[in-house]
Formats: sequence, C-alpha cells, structure tokens
Amino acid sequence: MQIIRGDDYQSWVYANHDDLVAVDPWLTNKQVFPGFNWLLHRSALQEPYLVKNNLINKVTHIIITAHFSDHLDLESLNQFDKDIDIYTTHEASKVLIKNGFNKVTVVKINESYDLGSLRLRIYQAGKPYHTTTFAYSLECGNSKVFHESHMFNKNLDIQGVDACIMTVDKVKVFGIVQASMDIEQAKSAQLALKSKYFIPTGIAPSRTKGLISYILSIKEFNSETDLLPTVCREVGDTLSI
Repeated sequence: MQIIRGDDYQSWVYANHDDLVAVDPWLTNKQVFPGFNWLLHRSALQEPYLVKNNLINKVTHIIITAHFSDHLDLESLNQFDKDIDIYTTHEASKVLIKNGFNKVTVVKINESYDLGSLRLRIYQAGKPYHTTTFAYSLECGNSKVFHESHMFNKNLDIQGVDACIMTVDKVKVFGIVQASMDIEQAKSAQLALKSKYFIPTGIAPSRTKGLISYILSIKEFNSETDLLPTVCREVGDTLSI
C-alpha cells in the first residue's frame, strides 16, 4: 500500500493494486466556507496530487472524515462521478446526498468496510470530536495506516500500525477548546500506537484566514526544533508500507 500526501493541508491518497482512495480531497486553488469566503478560507500553495497527475477519474473510493468545510469541499467533490463510493459521517452524508451523490455509506464506530483490496475500520475520535468525526485505519495484509485528523482517543487499542497520520500543530478555539494536537501529544499517540512512521496532517493552520481565524490560538510544529521524525511532508510524497 502507498500513502500519498494529497495536498499541502490535510488530504490523503492511498493506492493499492487497482484501488485509489481519496480522503477529504481538496482539488481547487482556494478552499472556502460555503457562501461565506470572509468567514473562512485557505489558498493552496501547491497543485493537488490528483490534479497534477490527472488521477481524479481513477479514484475508486472517497472517505470524508467530517462535515466541516475543510474536510467536505463540495467544489472539489463535484469533480468526481456521482456514483463513486463515499464513506462518511451522518451529517456529511446529508450534504452529499443533497448534492446528488448516490453511493454514500454512513460509517459506524468499530465497524469495518471493504474498499476493494483495502479494509477500512472506523474508530471513535478523541474529544471534543468524538460525536462529529471519526478516526480510521486502512489495511491490506500486514500493512496498516492509522489516521486521526483532530484529537487522538487515548482509549483506543490498535495493534500493528505501520504509519500514523496525525496533527502536530496545536489549535485552540477561544483559547479553551483544543482542535488539534501539539507535538508532545503527537509523540505520545505515536508511542501508544507503536507506529514506525509519523506523518503530519493539518499542516500550517495559520494559513487559514477569515473571521474565524481570529478566535483561534495556534502553536505550530517546527521541524528544526521539535524532534519528531516525519515523512510525506510535501505534496506527492509517498510512503510504501
């Protein structure tokens, strides 16, 4: 299985045999809060992997981990066939079905799903996202990747993780509610998973602009001083496990 960074923020692509899975795909130059650009927006600095390599039509499955606009970007999703298989949350499914997608599966915690040659397993996200998003693993044979896009759930017991994709840039809303992990929490999560490889996601949250950005307090990971060996830092970087 190949793990590929899909964009310069938090999209992922997995390739295995004839299967190509996209997670929270962002394919446009600018990601905005629907109808309210002034509220929240982020511009891409690099061309997305699927666009650059003309692979949009090759994607076989999509995973949408949350209904938030930076995970569910309709302008990007509308570039896919309406009959593509999508696995997502209950709230996100309502948006997708309303916009004409026909094969939407609402995932359940601790359930597994076959995505061609890959096996998707759903886990409960860490608080405060445990009711609105999910974490997951994808595996094929003895290879397994784990992805949590916000906060790691310390109660999880997951074995055999080769690579983990998690946040390292600490973000708090109103300085109180933590939305993503800091470097020490990331190290602790990697240790709990016994994962050989660490891959950062949600890169550079300070690049997200708009009114909402003023209620966020951010402390970003510094690869030169924060000692956490990472891989797949640039768009298109690939890790084979």
